[in-house]
Amino acid sequence: MKIKSFNELFENGLRYAYDTEQKLVKKGIPSMIEAASSQELRSALEQHLQETRNHATRLERVFGIIGAEPKTEDDDIIDEITKTADHMVGATEEGSPLRDAVLIIGGNHVEHYEMAVYGSLASFARQLGYGEAASLLEQTLNEEKAADAKLTEIGERSVNPRASQVRRAA
Repeated sequence: MKIKSFNELFENGLRYAYDTEQKLVKKGIPSMIEAASSQELRSALEQHLQETRNHATRLERVFGIIGAEPKTEDDDIIDEITKTADHMVGATEEGSPLRDAVLIIGGNHVEHYEMAVYGSLASFARQLGYGEAASLLEQTLNEEKAADAKLTEIGERSVNPRASQVRRAA
């Protein structure tokens, strides 16, 4: 499908974002929770799973605001990010702090991608005069930024120091 208008570009971006959130709720975050050995990391991921469910619901509201049907457009970028993360998780030992560090890397990759998407979508919504939609998208953007910061903080404070000991012990 050729995109012929700024509004179509916005709707297409919403579909990619919706696909991302659906995939993260169904498989991405639950598999990360299962693979995490750090209770702090698990808790942060469980909290973000609930937020991600809310992100999908929020996107459905945005679709309603603009008069479009909430549907997905297959997002190959999130598929590649999660495929890479799965490969790295599989290359580490179960229960290892290295695996937790890998999960944080993967989570940060996803969050950075989502921050780029939601930042652009909020800007598009403002340009198109969808103030309420822009506010909803900015709320999600802020939650994605907070999740990214929380993952980084957990990594720097507890996971990375433990993971660095694995290297020294080898």
